[in-house]
Amino acid sequence: MGAQRTSPNHTLLRVLAAGMVLLLASAGRGAEDGPHPWRTYVIDCLDCLIDFGTDRYGPVQTAMLMSILDPETKRSPEDPLFLDTVAYYEEGRAHRRAMRGSNFWYDQATIRVMYRISEMTGNRKYAEAADAYIDAVFQHAVKANRLLVWGTHVFYDAYADRPAGDADGHGPHEILVYHPEWAELYRRNPQATRRAIDSIWQWHIIDPATGRHNRHDDRQPGCDFAFSGGSFTLACAFLYGQTKEPEYLQRAKTIAGWHWQHRDAKTGLVPDAPALTDRFDGKHCMTTVPGPFASQLLRSSELSGDTWFRDVAIACIKAYDKFGYDPKNETYHGMLTLDGTPVPDAAKGAGYDVWAPTGEVDVWKTTIYSYEFPLVAAQSAIYAYELTKTGGATGDAELLAIAGRWAGVVERRLPPKTGRRWKAEIEAALPKTSQCPGSYAEDYGRAISFFVHVYLATGDRHYREIAENVAREAVDKLYAGGLFKAHPAKPYYEATQGVGLLLHALLELDMLPGAWRGAF
Repeated sequence: MGAQRTSPNHTLLRVLAAGMVLLLASAGRGAEDGPHPWRTYVIDCLDCLIDFGTDRYGPVQTAMLMSILDPETKRSPEDPLFLDTVAYYEEGRAHRRAMRGSNFWYDQATIRVMYRISEMTGNRKYAEAADAYIDAVFQHAVKANRLLVWGTHVFYDAYADRPAGDADGHGPHEILVYHPEWAELYRRNPQATRRAIDSIWQWHIIDPATGRHNRHDDRQPGCDFAFSGGSFTLACAFLYGQTKEPEYLQRAKTIAGWHWQHRDAKTGLVPDAPALTDRFDGKHCMTTVPGPFASQLLRSSELSGDTWFRDVAIACIKAYDKFGYDPKNETYHGMLTLDGTPVPDAAKGAGYDVWAPTGEVDVWKTTIYSYEFPLVAAQSAIYAYELTKTGGATGDAELLAIAGRWAGVVERRLPPKTGRRWKAEIEAALPKTSQCPGSYAEDYGRAISFFVHVYLATGDRHYREIAENVAREAVDKLYAGGLFKAHPAKPYYEATQGVGLLLHALLELDMLPGAWRGAF
């Protein structure tokens, strides 16, 4: 039954039908008013995931979505080709790819799209599949300390029917960058969701008075990254918005305040990891701050109703723009000392310094976690502008100008490609990049979403055309067998490389002139 619904012939017929509808509509009225084909690809991909992409491996079968799928066989290979595993996920961190299994953290955008498609079409199967996924996670993928088995170190091994990853599945809980769908988890299981968020405070916060935290759940001093602190802030802000219990708002402000209190008094620049004073990330501000950290604070403001988070995020965005933008070369610097001095381009350093983002920003990110998030910084700027327009306000023109500068930076570096910083490593790991150039699904998705929102803010159709052009390239290079591959040079769908963010962005494009929140 499922194979009939998502067979290649069926997919082709649906795409052709959507195109015919678009042509007929265009003949009778402006193409601006006609239907868009983008949701066809989104729906086909979701159908394929629901019909073929769930955990049907091992004795215990669940509704969790597998992180890797072969578009040809519609199977999740037990031993997938290694390809860019070392280059993209870092050496010794193959667990980040969630081979043989499911990692719920990287499917947050996907379930967000599932719920939205059900709302748009009236077909409950997508929402029901997302509900079932959440229920399965709560049933099978919770650590002993009540934190979820998700993130950068642990995942659920569908073949072995148990958690896997670091320390044989008992490794650290670490959540970074992305925006989880806490509201949907809370709707399905409020008690377990509250326990998980309470456990974040219990296990990740080292000093409840100052908000010093560790990205790992070991109650020990460690890396207090901005994009993990933002994740913890967002969780607590969400629970305050649900319960109105003041302790959760205080927790959220305390965690975010750990970074904010360490800003430079003159420049307002915030160090990425204030406690790590012997490393570059403890003494510099990078796009992790106006990017993921700012976006998480903006979302915290929406969920809590407290504008303090929004104002801190805006200050971070404006400070980085003031000192980080290079008007001569029309780009941003990748790293600044806290006094505002840009760090010039240099060869990769030794040890941990290899991750220092010297020189100008590298727009097309080609590693899962580094200190390089220019597309998220661009998204955060337009997101912040949108939040200043709520309640009939005119909007902060300075934020719109910052978003415009980012738009220029991204546009001048189109089309999406292998980023310069890790170009040699990626191209060695993916030999087909010369015949199949492009970038990762996450990069396509973030770029599309960003230009959609700049178009909505400015009304300038040029930005919409850019979004459409990037979307066409994404479909041309990544769409295969009813799924989206993670990269043009790879044979697999991979959740950890941002296919969910691409689905979200395509749906945003489809919904124009309506608006939906950016793909974070």
